[in-house]
Amino acid sequence: MKVTLNTAAEKLIRTSLADKPGMLRIVYDTENCGCGMSGVPGLQLVSKPGDYDIPLENDAYPFWIDRMQAVFFEEDLTLSGEETTGTFRLDGRSQFYKSNIRLVDRR
Repeated sequence: MKVTLNTAAEKLIRTSLADKPGMLRIVYDTENCGCGMSGVPGLQLVSKPGDYDIPLENDAYPFWIDRMQAVFFEEDLTLSGEETTGTFRLDGRSQFYKSNIRLVDRR
């Protein structure tokens, strides 16, 4: 899997990292969504990958995703930053996943 960032996304991530070590995780959050098949994409800043995480290709930052959650996403993803709101938008080649995604710092 691969995730591509636009310039605004790179800037927002750099600001969130604030010169501290960290990596990013794309998650499929099912908490309070009713069942494991209903969820929403999320973005986390973590200190280490989870036990079942696999790496995503990215030129700027280390990205990870739980291998069981990867099935909910396309192979090629685009993460766009919205500087005015400080949020992100996640898209695939054939669909839009979510906008207004906040980067949650879990380091």
